[in-house]
Amino acid sequence: MKINPNTVYSIAKKEFTDNVRNRWIIVLTIIFVILTIAASVLGGKGTLGGLDETVTTLLSISSVFIPLIAIMLGYATISGEAETGSLSVVLSYPVRRMEVLLGKFFGLGMVIVASTVMGFGAGGMIVVTTTGTSQIGSYLAFIGLTILLGILYLSLSICFSAICKKRVSSLGMGITMFFWSMIYGTIIIGIYLSTGGNWADLMSGVIPGWMWRSIFLSPSDMYQQSVMLAFNIKKAFGFEITSPGYINLGNLILVQLLWTITPLIIAYYFFEKRDI
Repeated sequence: MKINPNTVYSIAKKEFTDNVRNRWIIVLTIIFVILTIAASVLGGKGTLGGLDETVTTLLSISSVFIPLIAIMLGYATISGEAETGSLSVVLSYPVRRMEVLLGKFFGLGMVIVASTVMGFGAGGMIVVTTTGTSQIGSYLAFIGLTILLGILYLSLSICFSAICKKRVSSLGMGITMFFWSMIYGTIIIGIYLSTGGNWADLMSGVIPGWMWRSIFLSPSDMYQQSVMLAFNIKKAFGFEITSPGYINLGNLILVQLLWTITPLIIAYYFFEKRDI
């Protein structure tokens, strides 16, 4: 299949300009920026206890807002435009559906990049001012991992939009996926305790192998662990965390990329078969 890069670029540019001014995206981005700056200021004053606690707090903020921004961007990409009829107008031009899908993905992905850089860029200046430049490499990796999380959720959201006939259904699937990642860790801990696990062992860092392997089923958990590895954080909120060798930055990024690419392939399959 021959893909025209100019067509992909034109669609991506339109998606970016249309969605970067979306009022919901603007509101979520502003809240994200404010909370990031507040966490960075408190960390700089020592209120949060140091750099590790500051990063953990920023991690909690980005784990919520970046997926929400991605879901709001992607849920109506195909199902919503098919409902309004605008997608049929686009497809009436000499464009391939793959070009449309990639254009939308890249354009909306750039909105996520802009939102993330705005949020962590402001917070990063405060962190560098208070802690120096020794952690600047880790902080840049933090930004990159956060962008990857957003792109991952965008891919999932576009996939749901391609599968579902109505935008409300694709939004529902996106929100369900978001809440699943939020409560996934609690569910795993509940399974551990209900099958004879000991809370004291868990808090002391004695975590069974199956719990570590289960992290690959949750994008948010993989993201959080990746950031902690990037900053070499082994203690969070007073608890020691020592991960096994296979839970490393390279493997986590690889699995997150698979989580990103696979939904896009599925989205193309359903988009190609869709009657518009």
